[in-house]
Amino acid sequence: MRTRIVLLALLALLVAAALWWFRPWSPYSPSTMTRLFHPEYRLDNFRAMERVFPYATLNASETPRPFPRAAQPGSLPETFSYQGETIDTQEFLERTETTGLMILRAGEIQMEEYFQDTEPTSRLTSWSMAKTVVSTLIAMAWADGLIDSLDDPVRQYVPELDGKAYGDVTVHDLLRMATGIDFDETYHDHFSDINQLFYRVFLFGHSARDVVANRPAAGPPGERFHYISPNTQVLAWVLEAATGERLSDYATRRLWQPLGMEDDALWNLDQHGDELGFCCLNATLRDYAKLGQLHLQQGVWDGEALLPDNWVFDATRRPEPWLAAGHGYAERGYGYHLWTPENPDGEYFFNGVWGQTIWIDENADVVIVKTSVDPEFRAHTGEMIAFMRGVTAHY
Repeated sequence: MRTRIVLLALLALLVAAALWWFRPWSPYSPSTMTRLFHPEYRLDNFRAMERVFPYATLNASETPRPFPRAAQPGSLPETFSYQGETIDTQEFLERTETTGLMILRAGEIQMEEYFQDTEPTSRLTSWSMAKTVVSTLIAMAWADGLIDSLDDPVRQYVPELDGKAYGDVTVHDLLRMATGIDFDETYHDHFSDINQLFYRVFLFGHSARDVVANRPAAGPPGERFHYISPNTQVLAWVLEAATGERLSDYATRRLWQPLGMEDDALWNLDQHGDELGFCCLNATLRDYAKLGQLHLQQGVWDGEALLPDNWVFDATRRPEPWLAAGHGYAERGYGYHLWTPENPDGEYFFNGVWGQTIWIDENADVVIVKTSVDPEFRAHTGEMIAFMRGVTAHY
């Protein structure tokens, strides 16, 4: 009798575990989420993240404004130089598992190509390029008078963080990734803080805000660059509190509508309905290009200043020596959630894991968008910068 009871109990546990894992009542199950980066599924996942995580919609503009096309189609250089070697351009695109490539010069489409069955209507996931979108929206909220000062402490906008380490951090510290918060963003370590965040949010359904809210301080804020995703999640929290709008709604009103975005975008949510501000915006290549063009034009669109005066300059030309290349990453430095290459000359870029990039070169009047599914993206970062510079020089 006892054996039968034990067996029935084990069977019940197995059934409960299977139900939790597969969740037949929901399209978003741990079984789906754990296949996100699997080599067999990741290409399709990265252009259909709405099948993996819940989402909010950023509606396409009521007056879409497609970029004009250049009279003569552009081309790519056959090769480019990197660390004294000549790299074949097509081989690089294939090796980095490119899914989309768009080149704008003077606001005109020079080239628009799609690879691996990706199409112009594919919504390609941003990963950490979304961080730059959050900082852009912070700039807009500041211009709107909804954020009084970048030197305001977080607790002024998010009283839930009063008395916690993040409560004493300023908006300025968040923008520069200089919060002093203790967090390990090592992706290849299964037990790192960033992977623990993913497990808790994606598999166990915890609130992203709750996961990051209690992170302790490792040192004083405002003194050292330390790139961590919780900073942007808190920045998105500040934005929502300051504007009284959810992140996706404010982005729709202040970006997607005035920029004439051609397609709906999606912003993935945690299971509590909050946008994952540190990642997971999903948009078409053409609309990503508009975000780059807005920065190239110093925040001015159709004659209207959407960003504060000198925002792009201040965001990409920081005077702090610890934000320069070599302080955190050898080949790139940082600003207000924007990256700069080593020895920048009017160049900066949005960047996300797995090879997502929006490159801006102010002097050449060029924007380049490259989306990828590249598992070796970190090792290829320096080569990606050389590719962007090689393409720009070609024009």
